[in-house]
Amino acid sequence: MAHLETVEPDRFGRPRYAVRAEGEPVLRSAGELRAIRDARGAADRAGYLRGAFSGAGSVTRPGGPGGHHLEFVHPDEEFVRRVACFSRAPLRITHRRGRWVAYTKSADGVTTVLSQMGLHDAVLEYEARAVLGEAKSNANRITNFDAANAGRTARAAARQQAAIRRLDPERLPPALREMLELRLEHPDAPLAELARLGGISRSAANHRLRRLVALAERAAREEGAVNLGPLRAE
Repeated sequence: MAHLETVEPDRFGRPRYAVRAEGEPVLRSAGELRAIRDARGAADRAGYLRGAFSGAGSVTRPGGPGGHHLEFVHPDEEFVRRVACFSRAPLRITHRRGRWVAYTKSADGVTTVLSQMGLHDAVLEYEARAVLGEAKSNANRITNFDAANAGRTARAAARQQAAIRRLDPERLPPALREMLELRLEHPDAPLAELARLGGISRSAANHRLRRLVALAERAAREEGAVNLGPLRAE
């Protein structure tokens, strides 16, 4: 509750008034005003942020599904905006489930705020965990990529073998006969390996395999393929 009272005039005779208030909200507001007035230097701002982080802040462990995330959460909008103003890193402000949030989702933002608060050991640990998490993510991506490539190669080889097994090697030109034998002898070999084994370029190996598959498909479509003359590569 607040009361307006008249006090003695100033030395020029002008009237003066005093506002008297009491209660917990008043004490909190007075503390906030003192913090704003006193937080003029870098050390004062860092101290304010440390206190704010202790009571309303959190940081997500790097490398997790949520990525980089540091935030201050409080029901008082002015408090959250003051935290964002004092921070050297840009903090976004939003209203979430009845509370105000100032946050950053960048690695630089997180480490800047931690460093500003003087938590240098935490900065080193955070950066080390971030590097480790990125290395694990890269390893997983490479593994998944290699597995996908291996799967595609195996499926392509299986299709090629199913098609070219219909062909009679004796009725093929020498170049195609050699590629047919290589594919049947090395069913899981990728194209580059077949090219190396045949002593030819990758492009030439790919062309010969395509010709073999085309001949096999044509032979399957033509009725009485076994009675045809020698197949010729077009």
